[in-house]
Amino acid sequence: MTDSKNIATQIRSGDVQAFEGLFRRHYAGMCGYALRYVEGSALAEEMVQDVFLGFWEKRLTLEITGSVEAYLYRSVRNACLNHIKHAKVKHRYAESHISTVVEEENRVSDKVVELELHERIETCVNQLPPERKKIFKMSREEGLKYKEIAGQLGLSVKTVEAQMGKALKFLRENLIEYLPAIAILIQVSIMVKEWLINFFNHE
Repeated sequence: MTDSKNIATQIRSGDVQAFEGLFRRHYAGMCGYALRYVEGSALAEEMVQDVFLGFWEKRLTLEITGSVEAYLYRSVRNACLNHIKHAKVKHRYAESHISTVVEEENRVSDKVVELELHERIETCVNQLPPERKKIFKMSREEGLKYKEIAGQLGLSVKTVEAQMGKALKFLRENLIEYLPAIAILIQVSIMVKEWLINFFNHE
């Protein structure tokens, strides 16, 4: 204990040789001790070096009640535990950040798919013969019943049904390559699912 107090006194006075002697005597043992807490000799050495550096820089204000060696080993343990705690926080943040980025990318991707599908449907609808296109839009965009469409256009209900059947067949044939996208949208959005069901089904 007396030797330890002498060393502490010498180091407080700025005795570099006393500090270097303390460093040489305990460095290897403290690195081995640090390895109980952290993985990798490089990290263990970094922990020990930081402790010695802090010990020297704060030598004038340090309060050491026991031995210098015990103080140093406690400092190494605390440094390692703080490193582990900080690493866990960073890991949780990284996982959360990655999850947020992936979710955002998925939302953007789903929106792109939805827009492409709507554009493709609009293109197909515009390729329908004029009367068939008008009947289709009155049914699917205005939400009119076949009987109402027939009344407004002066056609029979059977004619409207036949025109709608041909329109839907044309769309199914031309949108077959988009079936995977439709499946994705159905999984992602209930609103889109309902829209697609109404879009493709007869009354």
